[in-house]
Amino acid sequence: MAEVEKDILASLPVAKRAKQLGSPEGKIGLAVAERLNDTNRQGNLRTVEMLGLEAGHHVLEIGFGNGRTVPDVIAQAENVRYAGIDISSTMVDEAARFNAGLVAAGRASFHLGSAERMPFADASFDRSFSIGVVHFWENPAGPLTEVRRVLRPGGISQMTCLYPRNAPDFARPEYGVYLRDDADWDALHRAAGFSEFSSDLVALEMTDSEGKSTTRYAIYLTARRSQ
Repeated sequence: MAEVEKDILASLPVAKRAKQLGSPEGKIGLAVAERLNDTNRQGNLRTVEMLGLEAGHHVLEIGFGNGRTVPDVIAQAENVRYAGIDISSTMVDEAARFNAGLVAAGRASFHLGSAERMPFADASFDRSFSIGVVHFWENPAGPLTEVRRVLRPGGISQMTCLYPRNAPDFARPEYGVYLRDDADWDALHRAAGFSEFSSDLVALEMTDSEGKSTTRYAIYLTARRSQ
Protein backbone atom coordinates (compact mmCIF):
# COMPACT_ATOMS: atom_id res chain seq x y z
CA MET A 1 0.00 0.00 0.00
CA ALA A 2 1.25 3.47 -0.84
CA GLU A 3 2.34 5.67 2.05
CA VAL A 4 -0.39 8.21 1.27
CA GLU A 5 -2.96 5.43 1.81
CA LYS A 6 -1.45 4.51 5.17
CA ASP A 7 -1.89 8.09 6.38
CA ILE A 8 -5.22 8.77 4.66
CA LEU A 9 -7.34 8.98 7.81
CA ALA A 10 -4.90 11.28 9.60
CA SER A 11 -4.78 13.59 6.58
CA LEU A 12 -8.53 14.20 6.46
CA PRO A 13 -10.30 16.97 8.42
CA VAL A 14 -12.42 15.41 11.15
CA ALA A 15 -15.77 16.05 9.44
CA LYS A 16 -14.57 14.58 6.16
CA ARG A 17 -13.02 11.63 7.99
CA ALA A 18 -16.38 10.81 9.57
CA LYS A 19 -18.14 11.18 6.22
CA GLN A 20 -15.72 8.86 4.42
CA LEU A 21 -15.88 6.29 7.22
CA GLY A 22 -19.67 6.33 7.00
CA SER A 23 -19.80 6.12 3.20
CA PRO A 24 -16.41 5.76 1.44
CA GLU A 25 -16.61 7.34 -2.00
CA GLY A 26 -14.18 7.92 -4.86
CA LYS A 27 -10.41 7.45 -4.73
CA ILE A 28 -10.23 8.67 -1.14
CA GLY A 29 -12.94 6.20 -0.17
CA LEU A 30 -11.02 3.32 -1.74
CA ALA A 31 -7.91 4.30 0.23
CA VAL A 32 -9.91 4.63 3.45
CA ALA A 33 -11.41 1.16 2.95
CA GLU A 34 -7.95 -0.35 2.44
CA ARG A 35 -6.72 1.36 5.59
CA LEU A 36 -9.63 -0.07 7.56
CA ASN A 37 -8.80 -3.53 6.24
CA ASP A 38 -5.34 -3.20 7.75
CA THR A 39 -6.46 -1.92 11.15
CA ASN A 40 -9.61 -3.99 11.63
CA ARG A 41 -8.65 -7.36 10.15
CA GLN A 42 -8.64 -9.35 13.41
CA GLY A 43 -11.80 -7.73 14.74
CA ASN A 44 -13.62 -8.35 11.47
CA LEU A 45 -12.66 -12.02 11.49
CA ARG A 46 -13.84 -12.34 15.09
CA THR A 47 -17.26 -10.98 14.12
CA VAL A 48 -17.52 -13.44 11.23
CA GLU A 49 -16.56 -16.37 13.46
CA MET A 50 -19.16 -15.31 16.05
CA LEU A 51 -21.91 -15.79 13.44
CA GLY A 52 -21.73 -19.55 13.92
CA LEU A 53 -22.45 -20.25 10.27
CA GLU A 54 -23.64 -23.68 9.22
CA ALA A 55 -23.87 -25.42 5.85
CA GLY A 56 -26.36 -23.80 3.51
CA HIS A 57 -26.81 -20.62 5.51
CA HIS A 58 -27.77 -17.40 3.72
CA VAL A 59 -25.94 -14.41 5.21
CA LEU A 60 -26.60 -10.67 4.94
CA GLU A 61 -23.94 -7.99 5.56
CA ILE A 62 -24.97 -4.38 6.04
CA GLY A 63 -22.21 -1.97 5.00
CA PHE A 64 -19.70 -4.34 3.42
CA GLY A 65 -17.15 -1.69 2.39
CA ASN A 66 -14.78 -3.01 -0.26
CA GLY A 67 -15.90 -6.60 0.28
CA ARG A 68 -12.66 -8.06 1.60
CA THR A 69 -14.48 -9.91 4.38
CA VAL A 70 -16.71 -11.85 1.98
CA PRO A 71 -14.31 -14.77 1.29
CA ASP A 72 -13.96 -15.26 5.06
CA VAL A 73 -17.75 -15.49 5.34
CA ILE A 74 -18.07 -17.96 2.46
CA ALA A 75 -15.30 -20.13 3.93
CA GLN A 76 -17.05 -20.65 7.28
CA ALA A 77 -19.21 -23.57 6.12
CA GLU A 78 -20.25 -25.49 3.03
CA ASN A 79 -22.63 -23.83 0.55
CA VAL A 80 -22.85 -20.51 2.44
CA ARG A 81 -24.45 -17.80 0.31
CA TYR A 82 -23.81 -14.10 0.89
CA ALA A 83 -25.69 -10.90 0.10
CA GLY A 84 -24.58 -7.40 1.03
CA ILE A 85 -26.09 -3.93 0.98
CA ASP A 86 -24.15 -0.64 1.13
CA ILE A 87 -24.98 3.04 0.62
CA SER A 88 -21.73 3.72 -1.29
CA SER A 89 -21.72 3.10 -5.04
CA THR A 90 -17.90 3.10 -4.95
CA MET A 91 -17.92 0.24 -2.46
CA VAL A 92 -20.56 -1.74 -4.37
CA ASP A 93 -18.45 -1.57 -7.53
CA GLU A 94 -15.21 -2.42 -5.72
CA ALA A 95 -16.69 -5.31 -3.74
CA ALA A 96 -18.25 -6.82 -6.87
CA ARG A 97 -14.94 -6.48 -8.72
CA PHE A 98 -12.91 -8.09 -5.93
CA ASN A 99 -15.41 -10.94 -5.52
CA ALA A 100 -16.19 -11.41 -9.22
CA GLY A 101 -15.65 -15.16 -9.04
CA LEU A 102 -18.13 -15.58 -6.18
CA VAL A 103 -20.65 -13.36 -7.97
CA ALA A 104 -20.34 -15.41 -11.17
CA ALA A 105 -20.82 -18.62 -9.18
CA GLY A 106 -24.01 -17.29 -7.56
CA ARG A 107 -22.43 -17.33 -4.08
CA ALA A 108 -22.39 -13.55 -3.50
CA SER A 109 -24.38 -10.48 -4.52
CA PHE A 110 -23.89 -6.79 -3.78
CA HIS A 111 -26.70 -4.24 -3.61
CA LEU A 112 -26.76 -0.43 -3.46
CA GLY A 113 -29.22 0.78 -0.86
CA SER A 114 -30.05 1.67 2.72
CA ALA A 115 -30.74 -0.58 5.69
CA GLU A 116 -33.93 1.39 6.24
CA ARG A 117 -35.51 -0.21 3.16
CA MET A 118 -33.77 -3.38 2.04
CA PRO A 119 -34.61 -5.11 -1.26
CA PHE A 120 -34.99 -8.56 0.28
CA ALA A 121 -38.04 -10.69 1.00
CA ASP A 122 -39.23 -11.45 4.51
CA ALA A 123 -37.35 -14.26 6.29
CA SER A 124 -34.58 -14.44 3.67
CA PHE A 125 -31.50 -14.84 5.89
CA ASP A 126 -30.18 -17.10 8.64
CA ARG A 127 -27.66 -14.51 9.79
CA SER A 128 -27.18 -10.75 9.47
CA PHE A 129 -24.11 -8.78 10.49
CA SER A 130 -22.47 -5.39 10.27
CA ILE A 131 -19.07 -4.06 11.33
CA GLY A 132 -18.59 -0.40 12.23
CA VAL A 133 -21.88 0.68 10.68
CA VAL A 134 -24.67 1.08 13.20
CA HIS A 135 -23.08 4.02 15.00
CA PHE A 136 -23.82 6.00 11.83
CA TRP A 137 -27.57 5.43 12.29
CA GLU A 138 -29.22 8.52 13.76
CA ASN A 139 -32.45 6.61 14.26
CA PRO A 140 -31.80 2.84 14.44
CA ALA A 141 -35.48 1.91 14.84
CA GLY A 142 -36.16 1.56 11.12
CA PRO A 143 -32.99 -0.40 10.21
CA LEU A 144 -33.35 -2.75 13.19
CA THR A 145 -36.97 -3.47 12.26
CA GLU A 146 -35.81 -4.24 8.72
CA VAL A 147 -33.09 -6.56 10.00
CA ARG A 148 -35.64 -8.50 12.02
CA ARG A 149 -37.97 -8.65 9.01
CA VAL A 150 -35.42 -10.22 6.68
CA LEU A 151 -34.19 -12.74 9.27
CA ARG A 152 -35.78 -16.17 9.45
CA PRO A 153 -37.27 -17.36 12.77
CA GLY A 154 -34.29 -18.28 14.92
CA GLY A 155 -32.03 -16.07 12.80
CA ILE A 156 -29.26 -14.09 14.49
CA SER A 157 -28.13 -10.49 14.05
CA GLN A 158 -24.51 -9.71 14.98
CA MET A 159 -23.40 -6.06 14.98
CA THR A 160 -20.16 -4.44 16.09
CA CYS A 161 -19.80 -0.71 16.69
CA LEU A 162 -18.01 1.96 18.69
CA TYR A 163 -18.79 2.42 22.38
CA PRO A 164 -18.99 5.90 24.02
CA ARG A 165 -15.99 5.37 26.34
CA ASN A 166 -12.78 7.06 25.08
CA ALA A 167 -14.32 7.57 21.64
CA PRO A 168 -12.31 9.01 18.72
CA ASP A 169 -12.63 12.68 17.80
CA PHE A 170 -14.92 12.10 14.81
CA ALA A 171 -17.47 10.13 16.86
CA ARG A 172 -19.85 13.00 17.55
CA PRO A 173 -23.45 13.67 16.46
CA GLU A 174 -22.45 16.82 14.55
CA TYR A 175 -20.35 14.56 12.31
CA GLY A 176 -23.10 11.99 11.88
CA VAL A 177 -21.87 9.48 14.49
CA TYR A 178 -24.20 8.43 17.30
CA LEU A 179 -22.71 6.36 20.12
CA ARG A 180 -24.94 4.34 22.46
CA ASP A 181 -24.29 2.12 25.46
CA ASP A 182 -25.49 -1.44 25.98
CA ALA A 183 -28.72 -0.39 27.72
CA ASP A 184 -29.64 1.85 24.78
CA TRP A 185 -29.00 -0.95 22.27
CA ASP A 186 -30.97 -3.43 24.39
CA ALA A 187 -34.01 -1.14 24.40
CA LEU A 188 -33.73 -0.43 20.66
CA HIS A 189 -33.51 -4.12 19.74
CA ARG A 190 -36.46 -5.07 21.91
CA ALA A 191 -38.52 -2.20 20.49
CA ALA A 192 -37.75 -3.57 17.01
CA GLY A 193 -39.19 -6.95 17.98
CA PHE A 194 -36.14 -8.96 19.02
CA SER A 195 -36.91 -11.01 22.13
CA GLU A 196 -33.33 -12.05 22.86
CA PHE A 197 -30.41 -9.62 23.12
CA SER A 198 -26.92 -9.65 24.62
CA SER A 199 -23.87 -7.43 24.40
CA ASP A 200 -20.14 -7.74 24.99
CA LEU A 201 -17.83 -4.77 25.60
CA VAL A 202 -14.29 -5.21 24.27
CA ALA A 203 -11.18 -3.03 24.75
CA LEU A 204 -9.06 -2.65 21.61
CA GLU A 205 -5.50 -1.39 21.48
CA MET A 206 -5.28 0.80 18.38
CA THR A 207 -3.29 3.56 16.72
CA ASP A 208 -5.16 6.85 16.46
CA SER A 209 -5.14 9.27 13.52
CA GLU A 210 -1.98 10.92 14.88
CA GLY A 211 -0.10 7.63 15.15
CA LYS A 212 -0.40 7.37 18.94
CA SER A 213 -1.30 4.14 20.74
CA THR A 214 -4.68 4.33 22.43
CA THR A 215 -7.45 2.14 23.82
CA ARG A 216 -10.79 2.18 22.05
CA TYR A 217 -13.92 0.32 23.04
CA ALA A 218 -16.22 -1.67 20.80
CA ILE A 219 -19.50 -3.31 21.68
CA TYR A 220 -20.66 -6.57 20.10
CA LEU A 221 -24.46 -6.70 19.82
CA THR A 222 -26.17 -10.08 19.37
CA ALA A 223 -29.92 -10.49 18.87
CA ARG A 224 -32.11 -13.41 17.86
CA ARG A 225 -35.46 -13.42 16.10
CA SER A 226 -37.56 -15.96 17.94
CA GLN A 227 -40.73 -15.69 15.85
